[in-house]
Amino acid sequence: MPPFRAAIILNYNGVMGLLSKLFGKKEEEELKRPQVREDEALIKTFEGHEDRVLGVRFSPDGRKLVSGSFDEKVKLWDVESGRTLHTMSGHTTWVKCVDYSPNGDKVASGSIDSTVRIWDVETGACLHECKGHDTEVRMIAFSPDGKTLASCSRDTTIKLWDVESGGELKTLTGHTSYIECVSFSHDGKRLVSCGEEPVIRLWDVETGKNTAIYKTRDRQSFSVSFSNDDSLIILSGRDAMVKILDAATGEIKHIMEGHEDGVRSVRFSPDDKKAASVANDESVRLWDVEAGKQIHAYRGHVLEVQSVDISPDGKMIVSGSDDRKIKFWKIV
Repeated sequence: MPPFRAAIILNYNGVMGLLSKLFGKKEEEELKRPQVREDEALIKTFEGHEDRVLGVRFSPDGRKLVSGSFDEKVKLWDVESGRTLHTMSGHTTWVKCVDYSPNGDKVASGSIDSTVRIWDVETGACLHECKGHDTEVRMIAFSPDGKTLASCSRDTTIKLWDVESGGELKTLTGHTSYIECVSFSHDGKRLVSCGEEPVIRLWDVETGKNTAIYKTRDRQSFSVSFSNDDSLIILSGRDAMVKILDAATGEIKHIMEGHEDGVRSVRFSPDDKKAASVANDESVRLWDVEAGKQIHAYRGHVLEVQSVDISPDGKMIVSGSDDRKIKFWKIV
């Protein structure tokens, strides 16, 4: 890497780390908000992060949870007891995203420090630090076989990493602006990505080629993923809507309205019949995918909600919020 480029990257990461220190860890009195009546479907709340919770993911068996935060930490939790199993440090500024490997032995994290880290679930040790992006990593995703990790960045690229070695496999280019999210299809053959463009892009994993471009009717999308049978794509963004697309054609089948601000994260249920979403309006919402209608709006967070997941048994939603809390909700 040319010296001037390395200096720019180091300076950027230094600035972002300083901002995290200055503005991230607020005093408790600064976070006081009017009390919100918590939804009756709230099961439990985890507290432990010192700042905003930006990413949450269940383990494949649903017994553990990984979370990432503005406090620069990755935490592993026991879902039943709420006990913290590991607190993993290493990132130099906030952790934007996390994912759990399909066989449950590893977790991964992506950070504003431009790196991806792969961690051992049993020991909490960092197995690999993957360097290659020029700026912040916005989302990561394990492949269904657990051998590959995808990451996307505001440097407009998607990178594929070998999980065993931590080495870079290939770089996918084609986005013209920031990328916010990337996700594998469940057959492992495709990727879908979105960002600061009015389109989502589909990719062939083997060749790295951009195979399709679908219009979103929104200038910025935050979250995108395939249904478990790979026939549908769920999408959300700045326009406060949740959209269901035909994965083969890009046709928008449903536009689901209810959120009052940008929708940060969306997930299908394991049977693809329902979907969950979270937004800047501080709510968690549950949707009927076939009907394209809202089932329930959960209230309890007091700041923007950043990340959502649904348990493998389809019975719980988990959400991570700027209020530093992780909440578990019963699917009604």
